[in-house]
Amino acid sequence: MKKCANHYAVAVDLGASGGKMAAASFDGSRIELADYITFPNQPVQILDTLYWDVFALYRSIVSGMTQYASELGPAATIGIDTWGASYGLLDKKGRLLEPVYHYRDKRTDTIMDVIYEKVSQRRIFELTGVQFNRTYTLPQLYSCIVNGDTCLDNADKLLFLPDLLGYFISGQMSTEMTIAGTSALMEPSQENWSKQLFQEFSIPTHFLTNLVDAGTVKGTVTPEIASLTGIGPAKLVASVGHDSAAAVAAIPGFGKNKLYISIGTQISMGIETDEPLVSEAAYQGGFKNTGGIARRKIIYRDFSAFWLINELRAALKREGREYSFDELHSLAEEAKSLNAYIDNEYPTFNTPGGDIRVKMAEYLQQTGQAVPQTVGEWVRCIFESLALKVKYCADYLKNTLGMPLEDAFVINGGSRNTLLVQLLSDALRLPIHAGMPYATLAGNLLTQFYADGKVSSVEEMREVAGRSFQMKEYEPQPGRDWDAALQAAVEKNVCH
Repeated sequence: MKKCANHYAVAVDLGASGGKMAAASFDGSRIELADYITFPNQPVQILDTLYWDVFALYRSIVSGMTQYASELGPAATIGIDTWGASYGLLDKKGRLLEPVYHYRDKRTDTIMDVIYEKVSQRRIFELTGVQFNRTYTLPQLYSCIVNGDTCLDNADKLLFLPDLLGYFISGQMSTEMTIAGTSALMEPSQENWSKQLFQEFSIPTHFLTNLVDAGTVKGTVTPEIASLTGIGPAKLVASVGHDSAAAVAAIPGFGKNKLYISIGTQISMGIETDEPLVSEAAYQGGFKNTGGIARRKIIYRDFSAFWLINELRAALKREGREYSFDELHSLAEEAKSLNAYIDNEYPTFNTPGGDIRVKMAEYLQQTGQAVPQTVGEWVRCIFESLALKVKYCADYLKNTLGMPLEDAFVINGGSRNTLLVQLLSDALRLPIHAGMPYATLAGNLLTQFYADGKVSSVEEMREVAGRSFQMKEYEPQPGRDWDAALQAAVEKNVCH
């Protein structure tokens, strides 16, 4: 990518384990990318409290902006997307009232039972279209009230993480709609705050900011940031702030009756529709609603994916055995299948600390299944469990919710895992188009070009993505009876 002042966009994508940045120009047909920038995201444990190091993330973003400006000159736009639910509280002078809590911090360990004693899970689904766990914003806010924390009363503004970091570089305060949809604080349409929910939980609303659509220009970076980085008076765009929704916005050929599977620390999988779905069947199936680009709706489920692999790697590292993802992939390919499956949503697996192998072994023994003995068998067990879980959710979409699925797309980092993608194709009995390991960054960039008037619609965004990125095709292979495996897993309550 050549130096071309004011003609390129900068995208920031923050995940739970690391951040990525990309710069790209658009020639009217295809995206041309500069080199990616990556940096760690390391939470901070202070005594018994877990925080996100939001200032380190800010410094990494500023450093990335500086690097791109030195190589390419001033930028036209910048946009930020992140994982969902995390937020910062600001006082009347715009200062952070407290550090930004990690969504797995212990303050929400027991809050779910307290929440459902006050308002039923079914009622919350009616009010929000969401079925949440303790990592969402609602339980984090309600834990403040239950614990007598006065931070909410003292807060003047609440900003979700992409909006908070955007405020740090621009001074502008507003809430992008798709990131708000990760909070369990919105109406089922994901277009307005659920004021009834706030009332039922006695959560104040004075700190809420205006909701804006993805593709809205919020303002420009501050003169100080423009000068410090050399990025110039770049426009801050409200990109699709929710990382999963940003990835969906960029999938080539995606649309109705097609399934997306975004694989990273979590799997997010679902379909795109025009209207939210809040039926009893959707509720019973664990599905939820969130907003997408151009106010499209995404009906989806999410659950742990490479979080489990990261926990396994951490356990092995403590023993002095350090494996790369590629090494673990190779070991899993060589390992025999035990036809043993875990529930990816089992609470113990999603609690930090301890040895994931011990947790999995206890679960497998309790459910009468074989226990892996080698590293490769542990990894294969996780991959096959993911494939079975995806099959369960896809079958529910088709058979219970009446959503025909004609095609499937695997995107983001997990698209590079050929074993897992093939297992998914086999389990779903569908062809899979896999690729765009940085799909979230692509969606972020395309949204900026949309905001800047360079593309005119979501369909055109996806056409540009199709011309700019290659997808690898997978076909289902004969072998395992995945229907029988799923039936057995359902009977053991391993899949639900």
